[in-house]
Amino acid sequence: MQINQSWIGNKEVRLVIDATEKFGGEIRFVGGCVRDNVLQREVHDIDLATNLLPEQVIDALEASNIAVIPTGLKHGTVTAIINQQPFEITTLRHDIRCDGRHAEIEFTSSWQADASRRDFTFNALYADKYGNVYDYFDGLGDLKQRKLSFIGDPESRIKEDYLRILRAFRFHADICIGKISDKILNACNRHAWMISSLSGERIRDEMFKLLSCSDHLVSTLVSMQECGVLQKIIPDKISCHVLSHKVLSVVDPIVKLALLLRTAIAHRKSIGEYMSSFLRLSKKQKKKLMFILKNSIPTDLSEKEQKRYICLFGLELYKDIIKVCCIEAEKDVSEIQEYILFADSCFIPDFPISGSDLQNIGYRQGKYLGESLKMIKNYWEASSYALKKDELISYAKSLLRKKNREDIL
Repeated sequence: MQINQSWIGNKEVRLVIDATEKFGGEIRFVGGCVRDNVLQREVHDIDLATNLLPEQVIDALEASNIAVIPTGLKHGTVTAIINQQPFEITTLRHDIRCDGRHAEIEFTSSWQADASRRDFTFNALYADKYGNVYDYFDGLGDLKQRKLSFIGDPESRIKEDYLRILRAFRFHADICIGKISDKILNACNRHAWMISSLSGERIRDEMFKLLSCSDHLVSTLVSMQECGVLQKIIPDKISCHVLSHKVLSVVDPIVKLALLLRTAIAHRKSIGEYMSSFLRLSKKQKKKLMFILKNSIPTDLSEKEQKRYICLFGLELYKDIIKVCCIEAEKDVSEIQEYILFADSCFIPDFPISGSDLQNIGYRQGKYLGESLKMIKNYWEASSYALKKDELISYAKSLLRKKNREDIL
C-alpha cells in the first residue's frame, strides 16, 4: 500500500529526512500519523523512527542547522524543531525488561524488532518518504476490519505496561467497530487491579483521550464497567449512558467526566475531590470539574435569566453548565444550541463598580459594603446592563443615605 498526503513532502518534513539521510541513516514515519493517514483522518503529530543512534540523530540535525531537544535520550527520543513545529525522532529499539510501568530498552537496527515492541497492530505501521507502507503484523488488515489486535498475546503485552489496558479501550472507541474480543477483555479484567500502580498523569491522559471519542464512547465505557476496569478509576456506581447525547461529540473531556460523576451515588464534592487528586488534575481543571459538580441551573430560561447566569458564571462556564443541565433534563440538540448561540452572541460589559468606588463615597469596609455591592449589581442586571457607572454611583449614594437614616433612628 502507498499513502500520499501533503504532509509527507512538506518543507519541514523534508529537512528532517534529508538531515538524517545525509548522515547515512534511514528514517520512516511511524505510528499515529501513518495509521490516521490510512483512515483518511487529519494528521496532527508527525513522529519518525530511524536506525541512527540518538547522539547521531543530534549530530545529523545540528549539522543541518536544525534545532534539537534531547527530550527522551534514555529511550532514544529527540525532538527536532523547525518553524516552531516539533518532530519526535526515536531510534529503533526493543524491550529487554518490563515491570508493568517502565521498560528497559536496547537499541537495534531491525525495523521488525522495533515494530514488535508496540502495542497494537495498527500502531506498528511505518511509511517511507515515498509513502510506501511497511506492515509487519497485518495492521492494515485490522484497520480495514476496524478490529483491535494486540501484537502477540494480550496478557503478556498488558503485563509489560498496564497502561495498555486503558489504551485498548481508547483505541477501540476511536477506531473499531463491534465488541472487543473476549481474550482481550479477560486479560484486562485479570490485571485491572494494577491500574492503581500507574501514575495519575498517565491515567488522566488516556482517560481524556478516551472521553474525547464520540461514536463508540458509551459502549466502550460499558465494556470497561462490565470487566471491572472503570471501577478502578471511578470507584462508584455511575451511568455511562448519560454520555449518549449527540451534543457531546464536541464537548471538553472535563465536562464529560463531570456528567459521569454527577450520576454517582457518592456526594458530588467528595467524588470530585477524589477524582481531582487521583487524576492529578491541574488547578484550572479541578476548578472546572468542581464547578460543574456543585452547580445546577434551570433549563427553561428567559433571555434576561440567561444574561444573569452568563454574568454570574462567565461565558465558558455558563455554556458548560447549561449543556450539562439540559442533557440531564433530556433536552434535544436544537434547544441546547439555542442557548449556546444566544450566549455566544450576547455581549455583557464588565460590572463598572468596585468596592473601592463605594469606599470613595463613604462606605466602610465590612459586611454592608459587600451586601451593597451585590444589591447594586442586581440593580445593574435588572437594567439589562444599560446603567452607567455614574448612575450606579448615584444609586449607591441613595443606599448609603438610607442606611445612615436607619442607623440614626
